[in-house]
Amino acid sequence: MKYDVVVIGSGPGGYVAAIRGAQLGGKIALVEANKLGGTCLNVGCIPTKALVHSATAYLLAKRAEEFGIIAENVGLDLKKVMAHKEKTVTTLVSGLEKLLKGNGVDIYRGKASIPSPGKVEVKGDDGTGEMLETRHIVIATGSTHELPPVSPESISHTISSDEALSLDRVPERLLVIGGGVVAVEFACIWNAFGARVEMVKRSPLILPPMDEEISRRLMMILKRKGITVSSGLYVKEIREENGEKVLVAEDKDGQKVEKRADVILVAMGRKPNFGGLDLDSLGVAYSKKGIQVDARMATTREGIWAIGDVVGKTYLAPVASFEGIVAMDNIFGHPRTMDYKVVPNCVFSIPECASVGLKESEASAIYPNLKVSRFPFSANGRAVAIGETEGFVKVIADENGKILGMHIMGPHADDLIHEGALAMAAGLSAKNIAEMVHAHPTLPEAVLEACHGVVSRPIHLLTR
Repeated sequence: MKYDVVVIGSGPGGYVAAIRGAQLGGKIALVEANKLGGTCLNVGCIPTKALVHSATAYLLAKRAEEFGIIAENVGLDLKKVMAHKEKTVTTLVSGLEKLLKGNGVDIYRGKASIPSPGKVEVKGDDGTGEMLETRHIVIATGSTHELPPVSPESISHTISSDEALSLDRVPERLLVIGGGVVAVEFACIWNAFGARVEMVKRSPLILPPMDEEISRRLMMILKRKGITVSSGLYVKEIREENGEKVLVAEDKDGQKVEKRADVILVAMGRKPNFGGLDLDSLGVAYSKKGIQVDARMATTREGIWAIGDVVGKTYLAPVASFEGIVAMDNIFGHPRTMDYKVVPNCVFSIPECASVGLKESEASAIYPNLKVSRFPFSANGRAVAIGETEGFVKVIADENGKILGMHIMGPHADDLIHEGALAMAAGLSAKNIAEMVHAHPTLPEAVLEACHGVVSRPIHLLTR
């Protein structure tokens, strides 16, 4: 078969690229070795957020009496929680297949290889192969789990985030190796379900992408919830002893530290997965950080493009999707470049965190006379009404009030952050937001008030 573009990998980068190419009039093939939707739909973003929803619903049900609702004998049915997660995934994956076919994308199931530019071989599980001819190839093979520097024997005593999505019981003690987005989200999920959770990490703060103030405040909240964060530890060994898992680590002084748990989860983040492709023979430049691409998402070999986690720039699903659109637009004669300056980053912790633009530490190193304003959700009418008052909105602006970054911890932070992202993308100032009428009572009023704080002073907060 002859195609304009063959896309290898069907995650949020690959499938969006395929659909975009088809919309632009191209004949497109999509090759997937495992499940349509990749990590995101099957064992990443979507199932994790389904569990987060169950966790927050469970916590809210246990607080129902605060709101005048009598809900006796509130309990957790983990089987039904997992059934909800599976239904969510199945619905979206089947919808994706219909979406691809409806756009005229041909789907090939099997492992892809690239014998030479312009050719993609697909081998099915039964060993049979098919050769596809194409003008362009888009590599979207995604990422895989980052692991601690220990032996395979040690890793055999742990579970990955994939398995943490399908536990059949709530562990009494859960030890999480890592302090990034995946680690924090799973710590919050299983803590809400009743596990005693401890996080083990090397650096002092959790959530490195987030503003340091958000990180510190979230650590305090997690501690109140019963989630312990042990930092400055370097994992050396993991073993099983008398029916329990034992993690052996060293602190910064070289002293031995042991941690015991029923389940140990490795959640240290992601690294590029090149899908077994022979990039060297193709002349595609890459490093352990990812495939080298230019701003058009083109690799060093003409006719071969790369997008998503395999590029190793952000490990964010929406960025992979956008990169896929940029690549296809360039392939079909609509020149454009990728811009990473305004990328919202959301963490579905409990409470949620979200960030866009520069952190305060980054902005202060570049801009003199920085303006920083914070507004707490405890002073927001809607937050008080729904009983979700933990957290705040933080706006960072230059001396002229132009927004450089926005950071939020609190209810619906994942939704609210887009007001800051849109303002930054449009080059707006805090004054522009402060002068825009916001509906009342709503959570976005916290963004409004934080912007008032940049211009002068918040209206609904006593300040010196």
